[in-house]
Amino acid sequence: MYNFTITRLSYLPVFLSLFAGGVCVGSLGGIIIGILEKEAIGVLGGAFFGFIIGLLSGGAGLAYTFVFNSLVPLTGGLKLRLDPVSAGLQPAPNNTQPSEQPAASECQSQAPVP
Repeated sequence: MYNFTITRLSYLPVFLSLFAGGVCVGSLGGIIIGILEKEAIGVLGGAFFGFIIGLLSGGAGLAYTFVFNSLVPLTGGLKLRLDPVSAGLQPAPNNTQPSEQPAASECQSQAPVP
């Protein structure tokens, strides 16, 4: 039923994706805080805040990956089922019955066009 099993995750892609996401979200929040608190933090301080959030996010991803890689032999891995996409995408057949035409009394009356 399943055709793939994930038994190990690579550390670098997990770190890079979580670092990039953390930097983007953290920088946005940090720059907003920096703009609101110009005297205390400043815009560059807010950008540094975003960088630190990115590093913390990437570090958390490394910790999650380490825990996953150490526990996956006990659980047997994550089982995935991936179905191939057909090359020629064709629309699904329409199996519905044609609807009946509404009676003339149900239709809205319109003035005849000359």
